Amino acid sequence: MGEFRDAARTRKKILEAAREEFAARGFSGGRIESIAKRAGVAKQLLYHYFASKEALFEETLASKYQQHRAADTEEGRGAVFVQRFHAASKDPDWIRFITWEAAEHQESGRIIAESSRRGSIARLAAAIAAQQAHGDLPADLPADLIQLAVYALGVYPVAFPQSTQMITGASPQDPDFQARWAAFLEELARRLARP
Repeated sequence: MGEFRDAARTRKKILEAAREEFAARGFSGGRIESIAKRAGVAKQLLYHYFASKEALFEETLASKYQQHRAADTEEGRGAVFVQRFHAASKDPDWIRFITWEAAEHQESGRIIAESSRRGSIARLAAAIAAQQAHGDLPADLPADLIQLAVYALGVYPVAFPQSTQMITGASPQDPDFQARWAAFLEELARRLARP
């Protein structure tokens, strides 16, 4: 049993180190040696758990999507908007991580861990459809474009903190800004719903 716990702990340390490395340097710039050093393990041990850098990147993505799925607890008209923003605010490294990925794979159009990501997208699409059916979001607007707006409004302030600072005078990590933005997203959803 102790060996299994140690293996699970080691995998977790490697995944955390990989997330930090990929967030800081992207997939192309991230180095297995640096990840092993951050995790405090030998490079050979890292390859025991993950067959390749790409496999490690994919599992890092998949584990983050699981964490985000577990955190979706907001309710109300603006829930889908506010959840996305709160998730981004709690984990700005994740936003850097996916921004690097977008920049590195723009030309190829390659999507890493596509199936698990599509599952996450499908869950949000279902939440939007439920809110449209309930009257919390307008049924006459295309659900896919609402979903794109949810991602844009939820992630932009965190992905571009310099713009947020210049426009609002506040950091996206400032609790006052977060409260203002969440309230704005709730109000936006309320106005979209048009009673």
